[in-house]
Amino acid sequence: FFFLGGLKLYTLNKIKDARNIISGEKNNTLLPYGLAQVKDRSYLNSNFIKLKSFNIYNNLSFNKTFHTKVRASSRIGPHDQEVISVVIGSLLGDAYANARTIEGTRFCYRQSDKHIDYLFWLYDFFYTRGYCSNLKPRKYTRKLKGMEYYGYEFNTFTFRSFNWIHKLFYKKGKKYISPLLEQYLTPLALAIWIMDDGCWTKSGVRIATNCFELKEVRLLINMLTKLYNLNCTVQKIEGRYSIYITKESIPKLRNMLLPYMLPSMRYKLGLNNSKQV
Repeated sequence: FFFLGGLKLYTLNKIKDARNIISGEKNNTLLPYGLAQVKDRSYLNSNFIKLKSFNIYNNLSFNKTFHTKVRASSRIGPHDQEVISVVIGSLLGDAYANARTIEGTRFCYRQSDKHIDYLFWLYDFFYTRGYCSNLKPRKYTRKLKGMEYYGYEFNTFTFRSFNWIHKLFYKKGKKYISPLLEQYLTPLALAIWIMDDGCWTKSGVRIATNCFELKEVRLLINMLTKLYNLNCTVQKIEGRYSIYITKESIPKLRNMLLPYMLPSMRYKLGLNNSKQV
């Protein structure tokens, strides 16, 4: 693959002309050598296209390179920045990482039937890149307080080269927030997080962070403030903590995230499906 000016985007399991930008497992995520030297990559946003096209950069397409019969230890990447961002954003939300002994880590996705289009978008995102099988998401039924709820779920393949993400998010089997997460909280990751766990309330966006402790929620707020200058507060609802992005930051948030939001999810930014800014 080639990127701006003929630079290689990546060559499978080869790091010539590129630098590893993800700490952890070897050869996880690569950028062209020249771009890897640039600390501020915000200008790259102009070269991103809407994710419904399933490409990270203009004029690029991705071949499926991982097969269900390939052992997890042989699935070693590299994983492009877009894939890492979607994984990070979804793990901040409802997805979970399943460490499968020494084989590696897989990611598990589940959504109610209300968000079936989002769940199938996630499936298509990973399937077109070879990260899951051609088996469509499974329908599930869950009973809660005498009521039945329906939804769909799927899992990615298992990758040993994703173990570092499991370590980033889990401690003694429980999700937690590491300060190292800051370097992976891209606009795309934030968009996925809000599509997963965000909601529009009055004049701002609330992100459910129920499974995290107060100090971890404050750490996430510090990241959002430092990275994107968003004005956020902590809200306590029924003994659990959420992040509230205030009215003053909504125009900035919309401008940053709309290119990545599914039309059916724009209501989480207080917009109608067809409305643009």
